[in-house]
Amino acid sequence: MRSTAPASCTARAASNALARARDRSSSARLSSAIPRARVVVRAEATTSELVDRARSLTNDLMDMKTAMPTVRRAVAGARNDLNALRLYQDALEGEVPDDYDQRAKLERVLDALAQYVVDKAEEEQFWYDTENKVQSSVVDNTDLTDEEKREVTGMVANVAMWGVQGAVWNALILLVGFVSLVTFVLPNQ
Repeated sequence: MRSTAPASCTARAASNALARARDRSSSARLSSAIPRARVVVRAEATTSELVDRARSLTNDLMDMKTAMPTVRRAVAGARNDLNALRLYQDALEGEVPDDYDQRAKLERVLDALAQYVVDKAEEEQFWYDTENKVQSSVVDNTDLTDEEKREVTGMVANVAMWGVQGAVWNALILLVGFVSLVTFVLPNQ
């Protein structure tokens, strides 16, 4: 049985996006540990970093063939946070808010988007790794090679097909028997 992998991106794009997103999310975790007074000073120096980060995350998602409406849904989240979406879109246009709370919210939005990129890249990598591999609940728990799994899968498919054909023939035989009984035996009594 063949796996159905989405043909949405290449393995190289997914692995590159995964590596970049992991780097960005680890640096973002470090920056969130900095005290608030230092963040304000750092925030003034990192306006271009926030804009670059928003653009690079968006480009990574675009490389993985993610549509912009899907990116916007991921940014807005389950609560449909329009303020977060507005901050993100402003960052894409090169505008970062001066207010500390708004800037912190933008950083949280970008952290969440980076995690979304990591999850998406891991999913794409999973589908790429499982492409052209035989996956079946019947043969997955055996110590067979892929070639042996293909053979066994073919045999199992044939047995299943014969079972369905047998059921259809049995149903036809019973139908003919019932019709014969109703047509010829019961009217003569």
